[in-house]
Amino acid sequence: MGILHFSDGQRGIVYIVWDDVVTWQAWSNQIGKLTSDPLWQSSHRFLADLRSVTDTSTIGLAEVAEAVKAFSADGHSLLHKRGAVIALNEFGRARTFADLLARFGTSVVIFNNIDTACLYLGLDVVETGRMLKGLRRQLRGE
Repeated sequence: MGILHFSDGQRGIVYIVWDDVVTWQAWSNQIGKLTSDPLWQSSHRFLADLRSVTDTSTIGLAEVAEAVKAFSADGHSLLHKRGAVIALNEFGRARTFADLLARFGTSVVIFNNIDTACLYLGLDVVETGRMLKGLRRQLRGE
C-alpha cells in the first residue's frame, strides 16, 4: 500500500504509517512530502508505525543511509526532535536509521508495541491508536 503521514499541529506531532509493501521509491517520495510539510519543521515529535509492513525488500542499508541524507538536508528541522518507531520485522534497519539520525540531534527509540512508544512521547495510547488506524485505513482505501 505505501506510506502516509498526518501532522497534528495542535499536539506538535507527526504520525507516519507504513503498510503492506513499501518500496524504496515510495519511502523516497514520502520523505520529500514529509520534509516539505511545514509542521514537520516545527514539530518536535514523530511516531512511525511499521507494524503492518509485509515487504521492504527494496530497502537495504544503503537506502537507509540515503534516507538519512535526505532528512538531514535541513539539519535544523532534526535538532531536538524526538521520535518513536514501532517496528517488528524492520527492527534492525529502524535501529540503524535511529543511530544515523542521532548525529543530527534527533533522538529516536525503536519499540515493538504502541504502549511504550506512546509513553516515551507522552501520547494517549487510545487516541494514538485511533489516529494510526485511520491512516492505515486511508492507505488501504477503506
